[in-house]
Amino acid sequence: MKSSISFLLPTYNCECHALVGELHRQCERLRSRLGFCYEIIVADDCSPDRSFVARNRRIESLCHVRYLVREHNVGRSAIRNVLAREARCEWLVFIDGDLQVSRPDFVESYARSSGDVVVGGVQIGGSPEAWRGNLRYRYEKSCEQAHSVGGSRRVGGRDFRTTNFLVSRAIALAVPFDEAFRRYGYEDVLFGKSLVEHGHEIVHIDNPILLDDYEPNDVYMDKTEEACHTLREFASSLQGYSRLLQCESRLRKLHVLWLMRLAFGVAGAAMRSSLVGSRPSVLVYNIYKLLYYVSRT
Repeated sequence: MKSSISFLLPTYNCECHALVGELHRQCERLRSRLGFCYEIIVADDCSPDRSFVARNRRIESLCHVRYLVREHNVGRSAIRNVLAREARCEWLVFIDGDLQVSRPDFVESYARSSGDVVVGGVQIGGSPEAWRGNLRYRYEKSCEQAHSVGGSRRVGGRDFRTTNFLVSRAIALAVPFDEAFRRYGYEDVLFGKSLVEHGHEIVHIDNPILLDDYEPNDVYMDKTEEACHTLREFASSLQGYSRLLQCESRLRKLHVLWLMRLAFGVAGAAMRSSLVGSRPSVLVYNIYKLLYYVSRT
């Protein structure tokens, strides 16, 4: 049993007090039963909307909870390294601050897990009726099976997500996130690659965190395009760990990259317009992402 865990939550323009409250409740229950040691550290990476910082202040009244508010944004990789250094427990569980705990044994499942790197996964929630016009919801649902325990085991570390995972503090300090990743996207994939290259086995268990709130379509498209720029910047480090890079390589061998760029010039704006609308298509989204990426050269 892992008897000492730090729960680490990076936040940015999101409210996390419900997530922290449920983690705290489960940790306290486990502490009273088994003498479990824990702490919960939330690090706000200089959220532009300071109202979120103010609303999250209520977590400071809970025992074993610390709230760190950065005065300068350091980025998605660096903030996780900050949290790992701040942690005092032997084991770390990273959870994105805008998610929810839906299982009553979430904390205990991690405490009883085996392995030095353990991925719990993501549960896609929300009403299909309410979110049917949301692009991210539709995309996440289309990938749900691939991101299940069985699907994740098949790809190993090639599709690593930092959304919800446990790692020993020693490994997190020895194999830190690459702080050169300042923009959105792929810092988690490279972290998974680094773990594998350092000989650490990634264990997948059925202990998901709940994703049940989704950004508007235009915001998700902006993030998708930003991730494409990140991938272009770090393409050499991510070879073999990105489907977009694999597709681009095949298209290059077929000498048709010019045709893809032409197609994006002709149809890209119309495709994007449909994706930010009320009836987005996952197929169109995947095609747009490929065309956008190969047109960034």
